[in-house]
Amino acid sequence: MSFLSKGVNWLKSQFEEAPEEDSYEEQERDEGEDVPAAGALPARSIRPQEVDIMVPGSYGDARRAVDALARGMTVIVVLNDNVDDEAASRFVDFMSGAVYMAHGDVMLLNDDVLICVPSTVDLHEDRLAFVSGIPTWKGP
Repeated sequence: MSFLSKGVNWLKSQFEEAPEEDSYEEQERDEGEDVPAAGALPARSIRPQEVDIMVPGSYGDARRAVDALARGMTVIVVLNDNVDDEAASRFVDFMSGAVYMAHGDVMLLNDDVLICVPSTVDLHEDRLAFVSGIPTWKGP
């Protein structure tokens, strides 16, 4: 071999990486020492969805409904004849603002039932029930 070929081979060997073997050293532990368990993510706790059904007597009951919504509860407000029209309108406006701030959703049913849900609940409306010509089940 010539001097030049030896130099080229030496340069090639400098840039080639030899496969490294992984080494594992076991740590010594005392017999009384507990071995920590492998870290796993905790399972997401699933709590039941709570619903607060309220029949307000005055506009002042709106605070109780907003507090329940802030705790992550679904709030159903029944606005029958128990409040006058002006107070009911103010109640709906106040609840709509609270739901907006909580990034939730609100739906008015039958002009006297208000459903307010937090952002963790999806609220969907079934449009088929409102189409005329489709028979609906009246119940037993």
